[in-house]
Amino acid sequence: MPKLEILVRKPARPRPDAPRLLLVHGICVGAWVWEEHFMPYLADAGFEVHALSLRGHGGSEGRERLDSWRLHDYTEDLRQTAAALNDAPLAVIGHSLGGAVLQDWLCTGGLAGGKVAGAALLASVPPWGLAYSAWQMMLSSPDLFQQMLRLNGSSAASLDPAVMRRNLFSDDLPDATYARFISRVHGESRHVGVELQGWRPFAPAPWQAPPMFVLGGEADRFIGVNAVRGTAAYYGVLPTLVPRLAHALMLEPRWEDAAQPLCNWLERLSARR
Repeated sequence: MPKLEILVRKPARPRPDAPRLLLVHGICVGAWVWEEHFMPYLADAGFEVHALSLRGHGGSEGRERLDSWRLHDYTEDLRQTAAALNDAPLAVIGHSLGGAVLQDWLCTGGLAGGKVAGAALLASVPPWGLAYSAWQMMLSSPDLFQQMLRLNGSSAASLDPAVMRRNLFSDDLPDATYARFISRVHGESRHVGVELQGWRPFAPAPWQAPPMFVLGGEADRFIGVNAVRGTAAYYGVLPTLVPRLAHALMLEPRWEDAAQPLCNWLERLSARR
């Protein structure tokens, strides 16, 4: 088992009965994407926040074997991390790939022990996988589709920075923010890319899921509005759709427009306990 990086932010004034939060990132990045905005914002709201870097990502071990990992390996990372936090209720928040990992974890025993207070899917891979979204991307954003096909297990050097910026972020993203982002991006496992198409079911049955929250950006060219709505319908909740928000929502100029409704939902979870 590779050693995993876990970033922690504790609140100055803890919220009574609040669950701990565990954040799971998307493809090609690490826990660092949550560190600038979401972690301090949620900690200021009274939540203890943990952010996991999946194996081969961020500061976790396993980068040299990145292209050998599969979805079940990432799910095991979440399982091990959640188990270490199981002395208190836990709310898990997954973005993009992290949403697929979260759903796979719920599907394969994540609810055992009754410690899961809720799960949030942010611009997440939908329960049925990415095949339909990939087809839509091929038609609407062929340049982004081509870049996704170039991802490999060792490097993101083959990616076109201009295309990635145009398709993953809003037009008004500061240059310095994008420069920091692209300097830390790396490749992704080809095996996981195939599995995310949905050819292996990874979502729990809707009636087996904990309280769910589903959010996406109206300007997301990767996980479109229809995918967000479909995910919400699958879990029997209403979607939260944020205007002018693109895929890399935690680094967007309007990141707080995503963090605020998430925080509101987490506060309602706390109030139920």
